[in-house]
Amino acid sequence: MDEESEARPSPDNFLDYLPWACKQLQMQCEIAITKIYQNEYVSVATAEKSKRIKSKIKLTASRYDVNSDQYRDDVSEAGLQPIVVDNKVIRISAVYDSFDNLVEIRFERNLNIPRMVLKVIALIIRFQSFISKVTIRGGMDKYTVYEINKMMTSSNLTEICFDGAFLKEANYDILLENSTSIRSLSLSRCKIGDDVIKKISAKLTFPSPASLTLNILNISTNRLTDVGAKYIAEALRTNRRLCYLNVSGNRITDDGLGYILDSLVEFPLSCDELISARARHMLYLKQKNVLIERMIEEIKAGEFDKRAARRKSTRVPAIRRGKLEKESSLKSLADAKSLANMDIFYYDKAVSVVENTLGEFSDPYSAGNTIERYGTVYCMGCNSLCYLNVAYNNLSYLSVKKILSVLLHQKLVDRKPRGLINLCIEGNSLPASCRELVQVDDLLEAGLVAHSRRYSNTSKKRPQSKTTPR
Repeated sequence: MDEESEARPSPDNFLDYLPWACKQLQMQCEIAITKIYQNEYVSVATAEKSKRIKSKIKLTASRYDVNSDQYRDDVSEAGLQPIVVDNKVIRISAVYDSFDNLVEIRFERNLNIPRMVLKVIALIIRFQSFISKVTIRGGMDKYTVYEINKMMTSSNLTEICFDGAFLKEANYDILLENSTSIRSLSLSRCKIGDDVIKKISAKLTFPSPASLTLNILNISTNRLTDVGAKYIAEALRTNRRLCYLNVSGNRITDDGLGYILDSLVEFPLSCDELISARARHMLYLKQKNVLIERMIEEIKAGEFDKRAARRKSTRVPAIRRGKLEKESSLKSLADAKSLANMDIFYYDKAVSVVENTLGEFSDPYSAGNTIERYGTVYCMGCNSLCYLNVAYNNLSYLSVKKILSVLLHQKLVDRKPRGLINLCIEGNSLPASCRELVQVDDLLEAGLVAHSRRYSNTSKKRPQSKTTPR
């Protein structure tokens, strides 16, 4: 027993415990884990300086980032032999940072990932407090997404990447159902169509949990058409969290991009949207009133306990009891008048506590985000989306004019955040040069400068002047 306990690795040792646990479960596969270290962070200023000094030196494979597909693509283009995939070997890459903390788990080139392997990882992932990303590039089945979703509740995972992993069931929307900490979801080259995008977009509509957490959505190089772009646009009408959207390499035309761009500017609200917004406000007020009533009862109970404790602490002699009873009867009328004031005091105190806990009412169709003109209520549009990639689609010169109008509107309104500050439209049937493209570049550059200046001013501290006596 002592030898067996010594041979058993600790659950916080991912490299040794996962193969040992799978062996104890008598799985018919071998777990091959490769340890990889992340590249150290290099500042932008240092990178620019190194480009000027070593501009003639060609980068080698060791300088590629662990999250980049550039090295993988270069190897495939060079005609090198790919790695032979064995169904009996599960290849996992464990990515560690410079402090030897596990930050990412990557499944590379697997024909089939057993469900039991994911269950074991879900049991021990709680011991890896620094892990934030899971990447699977093949070997998925209908149970894979379920197991990944279970990991989200007991870990600090914020990024999920399924790039290049085809899944017949395409049940990726399960990851967006519950309230999790997911921030980034990448589904590039997954052969998904408009039906899958419809389910994902429904989970990104306010007030769904994912509409309040997901920042990055990458659905590039898929089979998305104008119908799927319309589903995304419907989600953007209420979503105020998504700031990165990549739909490059799809089949979107000017109409599909127009749907997305229309949600970034003012648009009229339908009757159903107005009714749903008012229903959400009423639900918020109802919840607030319930919490206020509970808080008033708690405050009164606390005051009663304090008074009882004071009475027990102060002992009154028998001679003075008669005098106190007479004085209390005379003051009863004054106490009755002060009860109303005490109720108001309790109510104000409970309201302040509940408002600090619950927060103010926030809704994409609230009074601060809408404007009424001639009896029609207009929404100010989604201003959180700052990066949009629509490269290699079926766009034309009409999309350029539409983009220009959106950028001019966002500049005129000047909200915080401003809106689009980064746009990629290469690979479409656009003119080589035109006045609209120049204006788009100028507006994007001005927006990016204003954005960086705004955040640099808030982050930098003013140096204190030092005076030296003479």
